[in-house]
Amino acid sequence: MEVPLSLEGGVLTVPVEINGAITLDFVIDSGAADVNVPADVVSTLIRTRTIRPSDFIAQQTYILADGTEAPSPVFIIRSLKVGGRVVPNVKCSIGSPKSSLLLGQSFLQNFRSWSIDNGRRALALEW
Repeated sequence: MEVPLSLEGGVLTVPVEINGAITLDFVIDSGAADVNVPADVVSTLIRTRTIRPSDFIAQQTYILADGTEAPSPVFIIRSLKVGGRVVPNVKCSIGSPKSSLLLGQSFLQNFRSWSIDNGRRALALEW
């Protein structure tokens, strides 16, 4: 399956539907251990009841690309949909309000393979 990508600010983004309720553009980040959602987006998801208090499962410390440590609450998104594929129960961290939505390994590892076709500007996902 291939999903069209957009180029925004020099990075490729893909539309991702969260819990069947809202679609947002995520940056594909194979270096991120988990999907990351900025704190202000998490607040909106909580207010709209797209995620619930029971979805929060733990606290975890992440090592960022610059080597700094960042503690974060961890929550589960019940479903992330990219193209026609739905991945259930995806682990997510909360980033700073100015951070990007990142589609990390907690989503990408659910596929047998994935790749980016730069020429066609598409994300290829294979079950």
